[in-house]
Amino acid sequence: MNPTGMGPSARRMMLVAFAAGALLHVDRAPLWSIFVAVAALCWQLAHLRWRLPLPGAVVRTLLALGLLLLTMISFRTISGLAAGSTLLLVMGSAKLLEVRAPRDARVVAMVALALLLAACLERQSLLRVPLYLFAGWVALSALTALGSQADIRPRRALAASGRALLIGAPLAALCFVLVPRLPGAMWGLPPSEDATTGLGDEMSPGSISELSISEDVAFRVRFQGPAPPPSQRYWRGPVLHDFDGFTWRRRLGPGAVRQPTEPVSPPLRYQVMLEPTGRSYLFGVDTISQITGRRNFQTFDGQAIASREITSPIVYEGVSYLEVRHTKPLSVTGRRLDTQPLGNRNPRTQALARQMRAASLDNRDYMQRALRYFQDGGFEYTLTPPRLERDSIDDLLFNTRLGFCGHFASAYVTLMRAAGIPSRVVTGYLGGTWNPVGGYYVVRQSDAHAWAEVWLEDAGWTRVDPTAVVAPERLRRGVNELLDSGTSLTGRLFVQAEWLRRMRDTWDAAANFWQERIVNYNLGAQLSLLEKLGLGKLDYRALAVLLIGVAVLWGLWVMRAAARSPRAAQDALEKTWGRFAAILGRRGVGVAAHDGPRAVALRAMQAWPDLASQIREFSDAYVALRFGPAAASPPQREQLRELHRQLSALARATASTHRPRTG
Repeated sequence: MNPTGMGPSARRMMLVAFAAGALLHVDRAPLWSIFVAVAALCWQLAHLRWRLPLPGAVVRTLLALGLLLLTMISFRTISGLAAGSTLLLVMGSAKLLEVRAPRDARVVAMVALALLLAACLERQSLLRVPLYLFAGWVALSALTALGSQADIRPRRALAASGRALLIGAPLAALCFVLVPRLPGAMWGLPPSEDATTGLGDEMSPGSISELSISEDVAFRVRFQGPAPPPSQRYWRGPVLHDFDGFTWRRRLGPGAVRQPTEPVSPPLRYQVMLEPTGRSYLFGVDTISQITGRRNFQTFDGQAIASREITSPIVYEGVSYLEVRHTKPLSVTGRRLDTQPLGNRNPRTQALARQMRAASLDNRDYMQRALRYFQDGGFEYTLTPPRLERDSIDDLLFNTRLGFCGHFASAYVTLMRAAGIPSRVVTGYLGGTWNPVGGYYVVRQSDAHAWAEVWLEDAGWTRVDPTAVVAPERLRRGVNELLDSGTSLTGRLFVQAEWLRRMRDTWDAAANFWQERIVNYNLGAQLSLLEKLGLGKLDYRALAVLLIGVAVLWGLWVMRAAARSPRAAQDALEKTWGRFAAILGRRGVGVAAHDGPRAVALRAMQAWPDLASQIREFSDAYVALRFGPAAASPPQREQLRELHRQLSALARATASTHRPRTG
């Protein structure tokens, strides 16, 4: 032990525990806070190895105030999960610089556990579970080492804490089943300078010269009954109305009256497992009729909006209709909103629209002419289109003729509005890939899509997808399968190699099971599980009684297992000798801590010569169990019982004789 009262092994375990807790936040915390944690760890290591002096109280106080100020500057607050985690990280680093006693080290180990809890609240993916288990195991091992009177080796501390975790696992599983989980994992998508296939509140296809494909999962879907074909799986998301000639934006101000509809096709029911987006969009097959399982409302243009941002994976049920009929004409406000004048932007496109409209019989005929223009005009689908000029639609239609779904939907709606036909851009996803292992469809960010909706007086809002005439295969195949351009090497491998696809599907099914059955375990899932276990009729009072009863049984089992352990048997043997020494002390025979069993027995036999044979028998039995050949294994229960019987007989015999004289 060193002068601080801590052994070097315990101090090193404390440092490893804090480093593991900080590592969980290395990809989210500000860079300066990671630098502070690394510097504090290095300083403490130098103090441990080379006796580098730790900073004084004044320096530590100024450092803590500076770190608090930096956190407030970085986040403009110290509340919230992100700011709180950073503050915890840097203050734990400052605490490292004043670790001089076991109490300080225990505080650092507790900070490591708090960092683990913050990471669990922030992200709960299956991939991070091993990291969380490792960090928790190391932190508990550090507390075990710091609580030991001797400087135990890390292996012993890890073994002791590991046994404790395994013993506590049954009770933790029981509490998980009977106590509903609380929602957690509050996080948002980090900003990125690169354009990725995904959704937002606006779309500027003319400003993107290269679109990278993200293989991240957007959501997973289980259909009740047969699923519609890929060409009909249009997942509705943000609807864009406002256009300045270059950028489409979602209508954030007052909208129009929602057009009432009547279903023409049977209802389509499905369950969506939506990944966090940091936004409030809920996706459903067009047209969405109802969404349950998540508080939401529907806007006038058919978007489903959650009551708050989606910061953790959620599950909801949806009902949609593939075909509907509008029962009322388009409102004046709706017509004005989706026929906004184009001004002096894209003049060539406006001239083309007037020319085609003059040659058309009606609006429907004009729509078909515009589609044929895309079909026969030499347009090509690509994820690496050139950047467009200020009049982006003119540049696309008459110069580059290269683009992806956002380009074509934007140009088509512009042609419709130039002819006075109400139209809008709808963004969302198209298709999805079947996962045979999990039994659901996976919709990835690479499936993001954009299409047009046009108002026809005799049909209402009608979906028109100009991408379908430029690249018809896009309706049946994903972007990864359609193009190699812009696709990562990993994406191409998953498309080409069947075994890699199988591995990905298996992992995705496992991750979905973890998210759906473990992370999202709530009241509904609990009631369903209890019903399967035959406990569905129990109320919460009965569940509480059941929980307490099983917890008591678990406690008794732990106590019994502890009593049967080798260490417990050795402790019982030592306690028996301690009782013998206490009996002698009360009878006037002193026993020192350094006295051996033979010396104590000889002293007792001199005090009670009549009991010499009994004292020798007890002493020989103890020495044989404690130091003899049988000491290699823990004493048996029968041997301990016999030793206790001999001790009880000696206690009664010495109590009935006269108190011996002592010098």
